[in-house]
Amino acid sequence: MEALGQQLRPVATRISQYFRDFLDSDFKRQQAPRRRIVLTTDTGFRSGMRTSPYPSLDRDLWNLLGRPSNEDLSLTIDPRRYTRPISDVLRKVIHEQVNAIPASSLQTVHTSVEELAAESYAKAIEDPELWVESVQNHLGSKVAEHIIKPLIAHLDGPLRNQAYWVMDSLFAAEKDLVDRVCGDLSRVLPELLAKLLATQDSVPLKEAIPQFLTLEGTRQALMAFFEGFVAADAYHEFRDLETYVATSDGMQLYLYIGAVKYGGNQYPLFFLPIEVQREEKGAGYKLKLLNQLYTNRKAIDFVLQELAVGLERAWVSPIPERIHYIKPEQSIYEEARVLFQRVANAMDLGGKISLSSSATDTSTIAVGLSSSLSLAAYERSDEALLNDYEEILEALKHGGSAVVELFEGIVGGVLRENPKSIAAAVEATWDALPMVDRMVFDSSTHRSPSTKSSAKY
Repeated sequence: MEALGQQLRPVATRISQYFRDFLDSDFKRQQAPRRRIVLTTDTGFRSGMRTSPYPSLDRDLWNLLGRPSNEDLSLTIDPRRYTRPISDVLRKVIHEQVNAIPASSLQTVHTSVEELAAESYAKAIEDPELWVESVQNHLGSKVAEHIIKPLIAHLDGPLRNQAYWVMDSLFAAEKDLVDRVCGDLSRVLPELLAKLLATQDSVPLKEAIPQFLTLEGTRQALMAFFEGFVAADAYHEFRDLETYVATSDGMQLYLYIGAVKYGGNQYPLFFLPIEVQREEKGAGYKLKLLNQLYTNRKAIDFVLQELAVGLERAWVSPIPERIHYIKPEQSIYEEARVLFQRVANAMDLGGKISLSSSATDTSTIAVGLSSSLSLAAYERSDEALLNDYEEILEALKHGGSAVVELFEGIVGGVLRENPKSIAAAVEATWDALPMVDRMVFDSSTHRSPSTKSSAKY
């Protein structure tokens, strides 16, 4: 029996390979694959995020890829843990906009605060604390109206185009900006108003307002704020990505490793499934890499096929297997680096790029390669059946699998045994049913009578 199993195993392997290849390509010319690097869906949902804009997140993910796969390959994304500072270009834009604040805006604030204090202090005797508070609130509202809101409006375009959630962060920071600009005057204003209330002399107030709310001081306060301002927080971006996965049917998070650029699209070269858990005690997310490396063969073969057509030459897939099982002592990076080099060589980019965190993108006229990392959502079921055949093939190499034994049994039964008719069993079951069950059926426990009738024939 064991000898017979050894004879059937090559046949079962070839049949599995046939069905895998049929599912993969339908034995036709490759079409543009669906798995691409897409950051936003057609309906506006966040479906992917690049890690390179967040240097510390990118570094930590590369470190995980470099660890032995039997170690804990996880990290946590918490609010403000992985942030992106404002770029030098944006910093220059902000500097120019801050310096463009006109002196007339501050003069308008000065005049408005002076007039309110002078017109209302007569009634302040009833509740001096409420009066002082109302003047301070008026100062804040006028600074917001004439200085802060116009500044944010001018920064809207350049910041919104280059930073994720930055404008929401900036609008949320409006009060902080107002407090920074008003800070010096707000500290001395209660004393000045108390003196006005006691002496009814508004001159000290009029002299102090332009001294403590100056154009230079306003510009310095605003620039100090933007020095530490965060343009984007990876937590916000990942939260939207995870929400999209959680609210969609059959979606899975993946880490994409490397990319090939062709025909205006970017396709991941390799990908790893990611397990995500929301932190119980905090607002963060725990990500765990699964040590099963997949090759995006459809994308690689499609690009090579199209390149070969243009160059009128033959091509061979550089990576025959889709699934790569990582040994416990081996890192994911070790395996991916070798595979990446095969792809680069096949696309005439060998020696120009390698898989590393510091590698720069490279390209020919027709195709480009990148070693960048991305987090992305994709349909879990899209390649599930293909993965099943891949796993059967892997198990066939080593044996000892109940699934493999079952599959070999099916193949052996087809090759060695005549088909067994089930007509008699169907007829007997049908004839044993009462007439009422043949005509009226319970859909929760029985099949349709029409189905049963057709089964007889």
